[in-house]
Amino acid sequence: MIKLFSVKEKQKLEAGNNNGGVKRQTAGEIRLQKDISELHLSKSTTIEFPNGKDKLLDFNVTIKPEEGFHKGATIAFTFSVSPMYPHEAPKVKCKTKVYHPNIDLDGNVCLNILREDWKPVLSISAIIYGLQFLFLDPNPDDPLNKEAAEVLRTDPKQFAINVRRSMQGGYVGGVSFAPCI
Repeated sequence: MIKLFSVKEKQKLEAGNNNGGVKRQTAGEIRLQKDISELHLSKSTTIEFPNGKDKLLDFNVTIKPEEGFHKGATIAFTFSVSPMYPHEAPKVKCKTKVYHPNIDLDGNVCLNILREDWKPVLSISAIIYGLQFLFLDPNPDDPLNKEAAEVLRTDPKQFAINVRRSMQGGYVGGVSFAPCI
């Protein structure tokens, strides 16, 4: 039994070495490659692959809202895509600390298509559009940052002041923000 096991291990090792050093792409990588090739980003959105174009599963997206409370800000997100994509939603984190009802101070993003409404027919493009929409129309009814949501609900003018102060690198509610304009 032990010999059989070693023979099978040896065969697997040899089979792995016979592919000429070319890594075989997963179905998720192939789908992601298709999604990225079909992206039509607005001039206010950029995508970057810090590990090179061959490593598509981890990338950064930067959004510069042209309208809304966060107009003029530069907001960076990291995307981490599972090899099980599109059957699993990508993990998206906001790297820029922002005062926003749908993004907490740790960078977690509350976007329904990243959670319960994810379906394999959705794409990276849908997520980017969803993120852009969060900055056009923040949703105080499904918050991660409950304080920001409450201010937006009860006093939109104060919310706008708090957003501007946070974007300029000030303090809001005792929390320090780095400038993002």
